[in-house]
Amino acid sequence: SPHMKNIHLSVLLLSLLTACGGGSGDTTNTSNNAPAGNDSVDNDVAGDSNNGGAADTPAQNFGQPSNSQIRPGVIVTAMGSQCTSNFIFSDGSSNFYIGAAAHCFSPDSNSGADPCVARNEALGIPVEIENAAFMGSLAYSSWQSMQDDGETAGSGICTGNDFALVKIDARDHANVHPAARVFQGPTALFTGDANIGDDIFTYGQSPFSLQQAKTGSIQSQTPDGWIYSVSLSSPGVPGDSGSAVLHESGKALGVLSTLNACIGLCPVASNGVVNLEMALTYAQSQFNPGLKLISWDTFSP
Repeated sequence: SPHMKNIHLSVLLLSLLTACGGGSGDTTNTSNNAPAGNDSVDNDVAGDSNNGGAADTPAQNFGQPSNSQIRPGVIVTAMGSQCTSNFIFSDGSSNFYIGAAAHCFSPDSNSGADPCVARNEALGIPVEIENAAFMGSLAYSSWQSMQDDGETAGSGICTGNDFALVKIDARDHANVHPAARVFQGPTALFTGDANIGDDIFTYGQSPFSLQQAKTGSIQSQTPDGWIYSVSLSSPGVPGDSGSAVLHESGKALGVLSTLNACIGLCPVASNGVVNLEMALTYAQSQFNPGLKLISWDTFSP
């Protein structure tokens, strides 16, 4: 595919920090990033048929989750770039959104440009959502919002805040479910700082990964709190960008954002995970104060 960008595994020997997903619309081979694939492997376990802590609006009783629904872990595609989605959100009105990584909607995500100066696709562009009958649209990009708000390039927030929202067409609302693929949850939003050594669970749809469902643990956290470094049973690779990361408690911890792979220079390959609480708080201040995570009370690690 012309959009299967930058699969230079030898570059990983240099211990580079790179985005996991492909940038939209750009086919130039400039780093070791690549867009996600469309492997739809799913191993859901039996879940709860109750509406587990869902947002007050839009009102909906979620039944048993199925593989044909719009849920955390489906692929989102725009301008030639494919990434994995994270959680389902509501804005307190009649809208549903599915989360993604902001770099999935930037033609500069593979160029090394700072997020606070990088180019971004226009809000409102159509976005294909796996299992949706109708196109969604890009509603929010943290990269664009940080530029609009005048954040300083090179700052912790610029390098750490990698979060986007895709608005789901109202005609697809009946097919939305908040339960994450394989592990289900999130039971709630994780607040505060997680502990080093805590277990995490994630599911990404990359054609370059040996596993779609992955387990791991937290290795460190940046001083500003924006990024957790995590080890995984099969490291997240290009195409897993945007994946939902669940804490061992079942709560929504973060968004898979970066790959920091080093061979011979560090004990394990690790991934960068955006702190969802911080990213969501920023989105509430810039996009919609009523934005909230929709939860599901069954978690099956």
